[in-house]
Amino acid sequence: MLFRFAPLSILIASICAQAETIQLPAVVTTAARLPQAAKQVIGDITVIDQKEIETAGAISLPELLARQPGVQITSNGGAGKNTGVFLRGSSGQQTVYLIDGIRFGSATAGGAALQHIPLAQIERIEILRGPAASLYGSDAIGGVIQIFTRQGDKGFHPSIEVGFGTENTRTASVHISGGNGDTRYTVGLAHNQTDGISALSSPKNAPFNTDTDGYENTSLSINASHRINESHEFGTSLLQSWAKNHQDNIYATNYYDYRDEGTTGSGTIWSKNRFTSNWTSKVQVGMSIDDSYNYAPASQWAPEETRFKTKQTQLSWQNELKMGAGVITLGAETVEQAVTSTTKYDVDQRRINSLLAGYLASFDDINLQLNLRNDHNSQFGENTSGSVGGSWQINDAWQVGASYGTAFRAPTFNDLYYPNSGTANLKPEQSQNTELFARYQAHGLQLGVTAYHNKIDDMIILDSKYKPQNISKATIKGLTLTADWQGELLQAGGSFDLLNAKDTSGGLKDGKQLDFRAKQFGSAYLGVTQGQWAARGEVQAQAHREDNRNTPIRLAGYALTNLSVSWQFAKEWQASARVNNVFDTEYQQITNYGTLGRNAMLNLRWQH
Repeated sequence: MLFRFAPLSILIASICAQAETIQLPAVVTTAARLPQAAKQVIGDITVIDQKEIETAGAISLPELLARQPGVQITSNGGAGKNTGVFLRGSSGQQTVYLIDGIRFGSATAGGAALQHIPLAQIERIEILRGPAASLYGSDAIGGVIQIFTRQGDKGFHPSIEVGFGTENTRTASVHISGGNGDTRYTVGLAHNQTDGISALSSPKNAPFNTDTDGYENTSLSINASHRINESHEFGTSLLQSWAKNHQDNIYATNYYDYRDEGTTGSGTIWSKNRFTSNWTSKVQVGMSIDDSYNYAPASQWAPEETRFKTKQTQLSWQNELKMGAGVITLGAETVEQAVTSTTKYDVDQRRINSLLAGYLASFDDINLQLNLRNDHNSQFGENTSGSVGGSWQINDAWQVGASYGTAFRAPTFNDLYYPNSGTANLKPEQSQNTELFARYQAHGLQLGVTAYHNKIDDMIILDSKYKPQNISKATIKGLTLTADWQGELLQAGGSFDLLNAKDTSGGLKDGKQLDFRAKQFGSAYLGVTQGQWAARGEVQAQAHREDNRNTPIRLAGYALTNLSVSWQFAKEWQASARVNNVFDTEYQQITNYGTLGRNAMLNLRWQH
């Protein structure tokens, strides 16, 4: 079996457990790289729209992601600090991150600096869980997180929002958006700043790391499109953030202002053209940047200022061909990754050329999806990934389905070429994933259950000499339960995950749970809406996690309670307040790193 299912009592208890995010909009794009109706989506996907972002009350993207099914988050000590994302038990390096279709993140360390992407600039987020290398190439072992910037609409819609909170937190954003039948646009400027907390919380690091470690972020977003006629449209988008971040060093033996400054974001230009009634083509070119300057005391190994910059340039051409009951997708893509750094790499750029094909069809109550992709990486050659999935709409309410897919992760520049530790002959990690799902939707109630089994081979870990090697294997089995009910007065829902993510390498850690993955985690919410008022209570909880990087440590489980309320006191004015960690729970996501205690935000929004 894919998974040893929990007792029925756990299922009943957890079925009340976030799922306002399971509600899908009319159109979803990430699950097949083309628009499709929500009920035809075969992948395990969550969509967070702009309304949910605005009402969530979170002040960071990682905080919002942490509430979603299948997602666990770690942070190195508060706002703006390095953030780890574990999607279905896969690491942050095993997930693809996109902004408006453009890949972004670090090609040296892997992963993406999600902590620097402000929620104020986001219209919606799509989280695709499960292997997606057949759609997006390398790294999509755990899935894909795609961010869509704000888009304009008909008319003229300016908005202003300001917020104040604990830790001397201040936020402000201004957006101007609008358009007519053929043209739409939006421009947004946002700023947030906080004094923060001490990134390190271990007493043994005093007195050098007892100060607060603040964070500051300024961001700009632009999104515009123009429809020439019913067949031809073009557009552009930009999301850029500039961050200043103070941090601590666990090895510090003197006073120093450890800090980093950086630029993160992406920009793209695209053209969508329908040449015939059956053929639509989209050409997209874009570039993303992850640029970081780090400051630490100079040593014999490094200067005081070090820099790591990744620039990814992407060109793609995708064609959709309608054939009977389905759509055939054919495409080509090329991505160049270039590294600029004060650290000398033997190789500092590579190119990935890709060909992809897909078939998406709906035959009455049966939906079918097939995808195949070949990636040629200039560093280590070719890799081919495939997936197949199907679903059956049993009746108006019930749907069941299954899928199988392969995926891979290419070694990073640090894995391959970091001085004195890189291993140039590394192979890509490989995975095989099988999953089953069932969904119910009727009378305002949505339920979902997904079981999956993911086997990862040639995992890259550090050997006894701290050199990356393909010496590890892992097996990740899991069960995700979601529920959501929307009534006129009351709303309730949640998610619950059972995760068995084990090392199966046969080595010293064989049989152990992978680091920072709790075996049980979830969240639940209850909301009340009455006229101009809305209130909501949430509980986020997870069981203990292991940290076996050095000395084995067990991080205790914890539960956080959050409360929020909003008041639409005039047609264009809204006030909202939020208190996180109401009971001031003490907990750690990473050994010796601090987390926020009780904290609060008050926001005022004007929107025309």
